[in-house]
Amino acid sequence: MPRLLQTQGLPDPGSYIQAPQNESAQHWLLKTLALHWAYERGFNCISFEVRAPRSSFRVDIAAYRPARQANSPIIALFECKQSRPDLERDSGQTMSIENELRSLQQRRERLEKLLSIHYPTARVAGGLFPEWDTFDPQQICHTGYRRLTARIVALQRKLDGSRKFERIIRYRLANLHFLVTSNHLLPPERIPPGWGLLEVVGDERLELRVLPRFFQITNPQEWLEAICKSATRRWLRAWITGQSEPVDAACPAIHNGPAFAPPIANH
Repeated sequence: MPRLLQTQGLPDPGSYIQAPQNESAQHWLLKTLALHWAYERGFNCISFEVRAPRSSFRVDIAAYRPARQANSPIIALFECKQSRPDLERDSGQTMSIENELRSLQQRRERLEKLLSIHYPTARVAGGLFPEWDTFDPQQICHTGYRRLTARIVALQRKLDGSRKFERIIRYRLANLHFLVTSNHLLPPERIPPGWGLLEVVGDERLELRVLPRFFQITNPQEWLEAICKSATRRWLRAWITGQSEPVDAACPAIHNGPAFAPPIANH
């Protein structure tokens, strides 16, 4: 039967038992490290495999940070990537695309710095979230910028063969979006615009390599409901069936008192 551990934080990632049968050890490590990274930053309601509200997308991890003073709650999504996608092309063509991407991403960063100076109103009102990039150039009708980002997205789609990351940003599913990868798995130019990059360091922790853009959303409570539903389903399934796999990430009480770590099976 599962037991609950009452603690001020979460167990070390190494203290979790082995990954579920349908998941590789490396992917499970990325998820548990992302769980800890989010929890340490105030996201105290977290779950694995959460379906986005009013969407067909299912994300590896969704995390909720309660409102602080005048600030609204924050929703962060994490997608874990353990290997580079298989590319159906020769390495020379891949290198050519990556070189063009690198140049375009550098141009995008320079242009965004200029636009942020000329269009200060495109930032989150009042600069309430100084730790994140709150400038949203998509609010500006700038033809050159949109043409540039469209080309970046097209090249990334050629390499990855997927539009999931592009669509998640386009639909503004959350305030913050992170890719979680092994160290040096993806160069910065491969990171989709708007996404942040967290890389594993020594199989023990994550470091933020690329800062994500902060987006305004209107449905944090719907996300909180989706996260809690996902955590509850997984907890009940493991409790009823007596499974030995870790049930979920965490969905502790949202208050300043002691938090509850996820149920962990007895050994």
